[in-house]
Amino acid sequence: MKRLSLLALLLLPIISVQAQQTKIVTGQVTVLNDLPISGITVKAQKSQAAAYTDSLGMFTLACYDKDCLVFSSKSFNTQKHKINSRTKDTITVKLNFTATEENVNMAVGYGYISETNRTQAIEYLKNKNNYCNYRNIYELIRANFNGIYIRTDGCIIVRGPNTINASPCATYVVDGKIVDTIEFIPTCDVKDISLLKDGSAAIYGSQSANGVLIINLKDGKN
Repeated sequence: MKRLSLLALLLLPIISVQAQQTKIVTGQVTVLNDLPISGITVKAQKSQAAAYTDSLGMFTLACYDKDCLVFSSKSFNTQKHKINSRTKDTITVKLNFTATEENVNMAVGYGYISETNRTQAIEYLKNKNNYCNYRNIYELIRANFNGIYIRTDGCIIVRGPNTINASPCATYVVDGKIVDTIEFIPTCDVKDISLLKDGSAAIYGSQSANGVLIINLKDGKN
């Protein structure tokens, strides 16, 4: 009986640890207007597991049922995200930092934002203003983004037609939802707008082959 009691005591910590290590969390870390950032350290406070975000801002980490993930880097504010049994297996975390061109350049220098995404980040900062001065959404886009062509039917071409994709038009995402057209959007309702190209658009899959135009509206106007 004593041997059984001793064995139970020895096994108890192991069983306890195994019972806690049951959650695998996958997520994406972004900044500004959903711009993915790489090289961010993600660490679970209790399990002590750690990972780094990849070029698409993605990470996968094993943690306890009740844990806390800490996101940190040299140029972004440290942020914590609590984990419990109700936490989804896939999460999205948006980091904050003082949005200035100098800080964007610093983020590029540390490797958190690619040189390609630097242009997008600067465009995003430059365009955080009142869009009511533009007559329509297409005039707004034409005035704020270089290297695009807008056809008379409203198709926005970011670069030459892709041979894999039947349509050369960019994909439109409004408040997180893919839409067929953006001509219904009043310019005064636009909160921010950004353009994803090449690798940075890959999170939207094959339909992003011709670029992704992301529009967020004020107070869910859509």
